Formats: sequence, structure tokens, C-alpha cells
Amino acid sequence: MSYRIAGIDVHKKMLAVVVADVEIEGEYQFEQRWFGTSPDHLRLLAEWLIEQRVEEAVMESTAQ
Repeated sequence: MSYRIAGIDVHKKMLAVVVADVEIEGEYQFEQRWFGTSPDHLRLLAEWLIEQRVEEAVMESTAQ
């Protein structure tokens, strides 16, 4: 059975998002997308995560 998780790297003007499909046997499949930070793009990100059946998401952000 697979488990879908997303990693989101937050930048000032874009989000780098990777969805990993993790199988119990240790095989991984990744899909990467880039999204803007406007409200419209954030809605597209949310829709995509739902379509991908992501069960958990983690975010990383660094400030300068």
C-alpha cells in the first residue's frame, strides 16, 4: 500500500513542491511542480495536492 506525502520549499515568489509516493517495499516515485505565491496559485496548489491524494505535507522556509 502506498502513502503519499508532499514536501514544500517556500521561497519569496514561488513554492517548489515534490509529491512522493512511498511504497512499503521502499520504492519511491516523485513528481515535482512549481507554484507561485499568489492566492490563485495557492488554490491551484491545494487542488493539485487533493488530486494527488496527498495524506501529509511538510513545509520548509528560511528567512534571511
